[in-house]
Amino acid sequence: MPRENQKRGRRAEQKAQKQDAKRGYEETSDAPSAKRMKPDTDADADIDANQALEPFAENADYIPLDFEADDQQEEVNQEGSGDGIFFGLLDTEESEYFSRANEMLEANQFADAEEKNLFIESVYQEANGKELKIACSQGCSRLMEKLISMSDIRQIRRVFSKFIGHFLHLVQHRFASHCCETLFIHAAPAVMAKTPTSQQKQSNQEDEDAEPELSLADMFMTVIEELEGNWGYLLTERFASHTIRVLLLVLAGEPVDVVSNDSVVASRKKERLTLPGADIQEDKMPPKKRSVPESFAPALKKIMNDMVSGLDNTYLRALASHPVGNPVLQVMLFLELSHFGKSSAKDPNSILRRLVPDESFEEGTESATFIRGLLYDPVGSRLVETMVRYMPGKVFKNLYKNNICERIGSLSRNSTAGYVVLRTLERLGKDDLQDAMNLIITEVPGLIERTRLIVPRVLIERCVIRKVDTKPFAKALENAYDKDPSIRLKQMLKLDETAEDDREDQIMQDAGDEERGDERKRGGGGKSSVSSAEKLHGSLLAQAMLTVSGPLSELVYSSLLAQSSETIIKLSKEPTSSRVLQQALTLPTSTTQFRRQFTTRFQGHIIELALDNSGSHVVDSLWTATKDIFFVKERMAQELFQNEMTLRDSFLGRAVWRNWSMDLYKRRRNEWKDKAKGIERQPEGESNGARPKSKIELAAERYAAKQAEAASAK
Repeated sequence: MPRENQKRGRRAEQKAQKQDAKRGYEETSDAPSAKRMKPDTDADADIDANQALEPFAENADYIPLDFEADDQQEEVNQEGSGDGIFFGLLDTEESEYFSRANEMLEANQFADAEEKNLFIESVYQEANGKELKIACSQGCSRLMEKLISMSDIRQIRRVFSKFIGHFLHLVQHRFASHCCETLFIHAAPAVMAKTPTSQQKQSNQEDEDAEPELSLADMFMTVIEELEGNWGYLLTERFASHTIRVLLLVLAGEPVDVVSNDSVVASRKKERLTLPGADIQEDKMPPKKRSVPESFAPALKKIMNDMVSGLDNTYLRALASHPVGNPVLQVMLFLELSHFGKSSAKDPNSILRRLVPDESFEEGTESATFIRGLLYDPVGSRLVETMVRYMPGKVFKNLYKNNICERIGSLSRNSTAGYVVLRTLERLGKDDLQDAMNLIITEVPGLIERTRLIVPRVLIERCVIRKVDTKPFAKALENAYDKDPSIRLKQMLKLDETAEDDREDQIMQDAGDEERGDERKRGGGGKSSVSSAEKLHGSLLAQAMLTVSGPLSELVYSSLLAQSSETIIKLSKEPTSSRVLQQALTLPTSTTQFRRQFTTRFQGHIIELALDNSGSHVVDSLWTATKDIFFVKERMAQELFQNEMTLRDSFLGRAVWRNWSMDLYKRRRNEWKDKAKGIERQPEGESNGARPKSKIELAAERYAAKQAEAASAK
């Protein structure tokens, strides 16, 4: 007799028990509500009919199928917050195609620009009618951003037209909001362009592919109309706020910077989608203000008024510490003070006057209390930075005199308020900067000990610009570091790390983590990341000191001369410290005596450094450093020449070989010597340094002279 087909093992038994328990729960839960009482009287029927027209009562017997009410609710959702709008999903084949297209754009292995443009156009044809699906897709929204960033004006207008009518939902979408942001940024340069004339349609194009009739300026005005009435809500919406910031800057014609760390457009967590070869020239150009249509100015002013008009002063000040609303408030305050003129700050309804109604900032006033409450707030201090940078001079002087001047030393100690001190130092005159330096000097030992080096660095830079004497500050730095020059440089660049110091630092870190709720462990930041940041700030401070002639730069130069050759080679191979060596070799404060003593430390290690990523830059700097020390340069060139094949086998080595003109050294030694000494030899027979004429040119001149003589004889 055949056996019964049964599953074996504990997993099968557990699964069967779970199914039985689930089945029993469903039977018990459905039993009481399985029966429904039938109305017996006409009164009950009338009550049920009224329930169909009135809002549903709790525990109602049934829910009527009212399609008209559902349609009205859907229209409200579409016109309101955008909830419930669904554009559909891409099928498997479409997702695979767009994923491959994304990979091809990242690889950037196109033969030329024409082939790349044809590929982008083919992707647009495939995405026709699916733009909203792609923008809302988690996997394909990045492709839409890349396509927009690489599109021409015609393609941008086409995508813009497909988004029109849905911006209220798109700007609030987690993925589509980034597509809207990219679209606004790349459409901004062409807002002044006229609408192109309608082109003849190709035979294989459909009506949907027709060129949009609206210009980009009209499209932006359409976006404003779609978002009308929702500005107050979008101000603090998680995903819409960064898109709103971009829109405000575009309407004002201001450059939109999403790469800088100081940018208020995007957070530091924003994913940077970069493509090789995309906008290379534009990234190198400094951002500049763009011209915009005349209709943008009143529209921008109306948007800003609508955002804050419905908020009372208490709620507006609360936005200063709101993590989402604060960046938008920064942009509006910046535009109010820079775009509409600082005279707008006198308006009692302006954002600045509503935040700080008392321009005197005297002790006990509402403005002074508000500012002091934000100085130590990680979010609110950024708004104070914007105020300090752009507020009118008279208002800034009152703010500095009553709230910052006497406390600038203690504020510089704080990791949050220190950034407000930086913006303050940028606006101080020579006398005020001298007084501020005297107050900060007393805090220098504590700043050096806790590696709060950004305030000393900026103070040095501002003193150079304002021509303030830095000798007292150099004395304070000398007392803060070790007297031994060899140890001083290691302290500056964080190179002296002993095992005992490591253990003490670990104990201090553990204690600090317990006090702060183990924030550093949760953030994933370990000792390696902290030490790299400390090395970077130490290197920047040393570079700033090298730019000042006198005691400040002498502290670094004397420390460099006190190091051994092994330490110098080690410094040359580290990315942060190698920058200090490059500046020490090339800056005008570097004397010939220093370079004569210092450059000899590199002899015998040139090849080792030339093959290193950071050391190769130091070798390039040695070419400039030895311009007046020819015998040192010649010895280094001989060392490079003896290892020619080793250098040619390396990418970094070939760069060093080219920068040192070693081909000229190999073939025409005399010309290389002249170039190494900075001598421009004039060719024989030429007194003005012009290029000697060829035989053909000389013959042509003789022929022209004969023709002129013959013509004159006639």
